[in-house]
Amino acid sequence: MANLLAYRVGTLHHPHLPWATIADLGVRGVELVWDEQTTVSAVKAAVDPAGLRVTSIHAPSPLDDARMPEILGRHAEYAAALGAVYLFVSVHAGDQISKQVAYDRLRQAGDAVGRHGVYLAMETHPDLCQNGANMNETMAGVNHPWVGVNYDTANVYYYNENIDTVAEATKAAHCVRGVHLKDTMGGFHDGSFPVFGEGIVDFAGVKRALDAAGYGGPLTMELEGGAFDGVTALVLADKVSRCIGHLRRVGVV
Repeated sequence: MANLLAYRVGTLHHPHLPWATIADLGVRGVELVWDEQTTVSAVKAAVDPAGLRVTSIHAPSPLDDARMPEILGRHAEYAAALGAVYLFVSVHAGDQISKQVAYDRLRQAGDAVGRHGVYLAMETHPDLCQNGANMNETMAGVNHPWVGVNYDTANVYYYNENIDTVAEATKAAHCVRGVHLKDTMGGFHDGSFPVFGEGIVDFAGVKRALDAAGYGGPLTMELEGGAFDGVTALVLADKVSRCIGHLRRVGVV
């Protein structure tokens, strides 16, 4: 199944790379971190000339705030106006609220985003989407068609021990609404995320699992950590290009 390749680019006013450079590398979609200075018109003015489209928006998601559904509904409206298919969020129940309250609030958020035809995709983070089993437990508790998970190919190693990303992707593939492609050396709480192909992630195996479940959404490269942070634009562009090259070699794009 063909999936649009996207890149998590940062914010509108401080993108990791110039928009034209991103397009020249062969990327067509971007995940944008939304802040209070961002507007739909300003985003279109920035990405349209480069031939890019916004495929997902990173939205604020204060799960302990009863206004969260309203907040996400507003961001889903922005997403829909830009043609983005999902909101990327990181949510944690923690000690602040019970899981049942979290499920109820996420269900309300699902109603709010679903009105705009936009999915909610929860990142591979504790304590609601830490691994495949945890994702399935949360999805059963929320039980909403517009609420799913953002499967991160490397975070499952960071937050779990003795785990395999293809196996975890297979467990959760039916509820995946967004994807972050990221490589890892495989260590527990190891934030060394290398250029694709230098770590252990079987990207082709993850894609096969997602294809089998019918996932047709974007595949978004999330390039972070020491290998990518604090380098010049020229060096970063080269590393992004190498990541794309690896994905092409293994048949992901």
